[in-house]
Amino acid sequence: MSLSVKEAKNLITEIKKRDTSLGKDMSRWWMYQNHIITAANVAKTIASRIKGMDTEQAYVGALLHDICRTNERNEKRFHGISGYEKLINLDENAARSALLHMFLWNKIRPFEECKQMFFEKKKDYDFVAEYIKNTKVTDEDLLIQLADNLSNKNGFVTIEQRAQDLSERKGISIDKEWLEMRYKLKAYFDKKVGCNIYNLFTKAAVLVKER
Repeated sequence: MSLSVKEAKNLITEIKKRDTSLGKDMSRWWMYQNHIITAANVAKTIASRIKGMDTEQAYVGALLHDICRTNERNEKRFHGISGYEKLINLDENAARSALLHMFLWNKIRPFEECKQMFFEKKKDYDFVAEYIKNTKVTDEDLLIQLADNLSNKNGFVTIEQRAQDLSERKGISIDKEWLEMRYKLKAYFDKKVGCNIYNLFTKAAVLVKER
């Protein structure tokens, strides 16, 4: 079973309505919306240039990869797990995208190094680790991971711009390994597409004008 683009967009609309009903500050919704729509367009654009890749599946997976991101702090649960559980009976591929999008090359660090991401819930960590252990990495997995890293609140960004944004927002230092994993991912798709994929996106497109 898979979701259509329209059904995927309806899920995003439902999330927005839920957040509004919970009294959340919606003045920053445009940032989330820009990120997921840009990621979806990036994934679709790249997929359209690779033989055998499903462009609609790529779009839907990228659009929904952060489906539970806006409620993560309230729920105190890694949004990849929540997203997987929300989507698994609707679209297995989209559920997989939600679960794996933050683990580049489908690799996960030891629990002690990433327990904050999991709100110290070892059971959730073990689920992801076991899933990764028993699941072969696919180009679809890697594409969603790349699309996530080439988009932020302002639209399309380079890996360096994404790193700067994360550093400024979270007050963290981006290390060499973080960058190298993403450069390797970009190089992988540069080769598949046959060009520098940055050239497919000539400018950062702010997709939501209202603030």
